[in-house]
Amino acid sequence: MKLSQYYLPTLREAPADARTEAHKWMLRSGMVREIGVGLFTFLPYGLELKEALEARLEKDFFKDGLELSLSPLQPRALWEESGRWESYGAGMYKVADRTNRQAALSPESEEAFLGLASGELKSYKQLPLFLYEKAMRYKDVQKPAAGLADARAYFVMDGMRFDSDMNEAEAFFGEEKRRAENLLNDLGIDYRAVDTPDALVYYALAEGYKEKLALDGKSAYIMEEAPIRYRLPEGEAPKEAEEVYTPDARTIKDLSDMLGIEPARCTKAVDLRVDGEPVFVFVPGDRELNQKKLEKYLGVSGDKIDMLDEATILELGTFPGFTGPVGLGEKARIIVDRAVTAMDNMVVGANKENYHTKNVNYGRDFEGEVADDLLDVVEGDVSPAGEPYTFREAFEVARIKKPSAAFSDAMNVGFLNDEGKEAPYILGGATWRTGALMAAMLENHRDEDGPNFPLHLGPYDVAITVANVKKEEQTELAEELYDALTEKGVATLLDDRNERAGVKFKDRDLLGIPLQLTVGKDAAENVVEFKRRAGDVEKLPAEDALGRIADALND
Repeated sequence: MKLSQYYLPTLREAPADARTEAHKWMLRSGMVREIGVGLFTFLPYGLELKEALEARLEKDFFKDGLELSLSPLQPRALWEESGRWESYGAGMYKVADRTNRQAALSPESEEAFLGLASGELKSYKQLPLFLYEKAMRYKDVQKPAAGLADARAYFVMDGMRFDSDMNEAEAFFGEEKRRAENLLNDLGIDYRAVDTPDALVYYALAEGYKEKLALDGKSAYIMEEAPIRYRLPEGEAPKEAEEVYTPDARTIKDLSDMLGIEPARCTKAVDLRVDGEPVFVFVPGDRELNQKKLEKYLGVSGDKIDMLDEATILELGTFPGFTGPVGLGEKARIIVDRAVTAMDNMVVGANKENYHTKNVNYGRDFEGEVADDLLDVVEGDVSPAGEPYTFREAFEVARIKKPSAAFSDAMNVGFLNDEGKEAPYILGGATWRTGALMAAMLENHRDEDGPNFPLHLGPYDVAITVANVKKEEQTELAEELYDALTEKGVATLLDDRNERAGVKFKDRDLLGIPLQLTVGKDAAENVVEFKRRAGDVEKLPAEDALGRIADALND
């Protein structure tokens, strides 16, 4: 490609709202432009990088698959069949046409793949089958601020494997895991895999991203879901419960200071309304209730949970800021974190203004539903394996879906097995977020001057810069080198623009091209300058420079 025939609007400075390094360098390198919050236009160089990564994914990951293209606009009926039209939550973009026929802009692929398969894959003889697509997905991300890593419209390579046999499906899942990890290692991305009930989710580690991971040396967890081994206060012999006057003690710190006891023993009440019903949750006073863990325990989405209003709290016979579990279980649903059940001589609200009850013990004074772990993880916590946690910011780049017939069962679709009986498809597959993968590349391969791509990872391996296009001998030699490289299949960018040499040098660094040739004042002697992206300059005869490039590409 010749830059004189290219569109490359590089920036000398990053916009102030570019919060991550990848976002900053994507904008400065002329890869993308943000046209609205979380919405991006891909410019030629960014599109070429995306396509280079897609080609790599096709070769190394989706090589057993067949490409198709599903409609990104999907009818409401398809999502109602899966039960996700209502349950998916606020992240789904819902639209309607002029006759009020409703549809969704696809945030996931399962419904569309199954909608296709239900009418086409009717026999076990057609299975296994691996289909994939390059597509856009749409999610109403709340407050996107990390560039392509949390965009509202984003590119994916999304595949689904249809199996008739669980053993074959499990074997394919293991192969996908191997391929994914080999690919991420080859791309030089610092990542961790989070094992969820439905999938292995791969996260790139980098600063400035909203997702937080808790790492224990062996495993990785979403920080909001990380299981912990709570350290209980020292045990005590049970004492007689006693009501105490605690004026204006509305916080755990107030209460702890007033009574001279550890915050952990000052059990915290969280007054909630869950799907319209009152629910009181109790956790140790030194911890916060973890919303994600609570949602999982309750089996509801976050939009079904609100704080309980004061009027309802009073109607239930308690008082805001002084809610306690004793006697409350007859009037509302009580949920307690397991740590509370093992705590001796707790202080809890007395259900009336300015009073608490001390020396309260679970089992003797109150009971409730026991949840294993509803607590936020904090610095100093250890995992269930006893390993101390470290915390890293991260963003999702891929997920490998575990084999399951759950979606097939939900949508009541399947095939005839070898006994002529109906059976659900066993589904697996993977989703790669190609825009996020670009961000991971930039987070892991950059320096103070911009991206610094290893060979064979970016769209171009060689940049040829004509120092002065008005000098005929420079232009001619550069063209000869460009032709020689392109004829050999080397991805080469020729900067033949009528710009100052300094501008061109800045731009080639901003593009992250690993091998660089400069054709300058020594062109008449057939001598050029050769350097690696962050290396030293060498003056070489043009033929020797071509040899050095060939050696580098073949290493």
